[in-house]
Amino acid sequence: MRSIKTKLCSLGMAAAMLLALAGCNLSTPSSVGSIGGVDIPAGVYLLAQYDAYNTASALADLATGETANDVSAVLRAECTGTIGDEEVTATGEEYIARLTLRALEYYAAVEQKFADLGATLEDAAMTTVQDSVDSLWQTNGDLYAANGIGRQSVQAYLENAQKASTILTLTYGPEGSDPVSDAEYTDFLNNKCYYIETVQLPLVDYTTYTMADDDQKSTIMDLAAACAEELNRTATGETAGSAAVYEAASTYVPQAMEALGATMESAEQAAYYVGTQLYTPDDLASYGGDGYNNLTDPLDAVALNQWTTIDLGTVVLAARRVDPLQTYTVEDLTGMYDLLTALKGEELQNQFYADGAAMEHALDEGAMRTYSASKIKKEV
Repeated sequence: MRSIKTKLCSLGMAAAMLLALAGCNLSTPSSVGSIGGVDIPAGVYLLAQYDAYNTASALADLATGETANDVSAVLRAECTGTIGDEEVTATGEEYIARLTLRALEYYAAVEQKFADLGATLEDAAMTTVQDSVDSLWQTNGDLYAANGIGRQSVQAYLENAQKASTILTLTYGPEGSDPVSDAEYTDFLNNKCYYIETVQLPLVDYTTYTMADDDQKSTIMDLAAACAEELNRTATGETAGSAAVYEAASTYVPQAMEALGATMESAEQAAYYVGTQLYTPDDLASYGGDGYNNLTDPLDAVALNQWTTIDLGTVVLAARRVDPLQTYTVEDLTGMYDLLTALKGEELQNQFYADGAAMEHALDEGAMRTYSASKIKKEV
């Protein structure tokens, strides 16, 4: 009897343990709930949170000795930045949570709109996604895996971006529900973009990665001024890419290289230092703000088609702003550049954020606690 009682007691204890464990979540949840009826897979949540962490860690006010890889320090630190149109100051943990939620709202809004349109991703888009997944996994796969992010989650995230691009075309493209007109493109090109032609005189010898010293830079600045002066005599009224521009480049680029202590095999190679490019507002923003733009302000100081010099630190330009519609049609330019995204991308993006925020949120707080940002790994 004693052995039977002992066995029954042991079985009872085992049953009690099983019942206790049954009340716990033994496996990590595959989803963190939904937004607007769109399921948010756990991997997508973790990827959004990981990206949010990287953003917050760059903004964190860290103490001496603390780094962006110190997760606990970043979560405690004060972060100040812009989320949407709002200036936000919060702890790293709070900042990451807000950014993560915003990313998930965007994700859900795109998925919902794509489904509403009955759209599908074309083969080319899927190929782009797969190539990007392969590249990201090759460089970051171990780190993603350490953070519970699988290839399928990375693919879902990238497919979402392609879906947003497809929605943009279906809405504002030539066959879209609200197509951008030629008049809108023309206004955008004339008033928001800069089409710039340049002759580039380098300030770096890339064979030795040596910056020009003060004397060398002074010489190259003088050469750029002489180049602009010559072009104002020979190419002001010409369309972009004229023979006069290439002729000037073949004269002044080799001299600039010589001033750096470098040489060109032939003057014909100077053609590679001639460029024309359409700069959209996003492109131009990278050249400065706070009242001065290093690229556009010098061009604004002279008339259209007038050559001037621009010092960009690693290169001095003889440059002019040109009317792109003097050479190309709107159709040409929309084919050469992604003007649709430049013109309407931000507007649609903001709409996705607004739509996602307005959707019903049925997120699982317990599941999200399971995937706390404190568990993020920055090294493997």
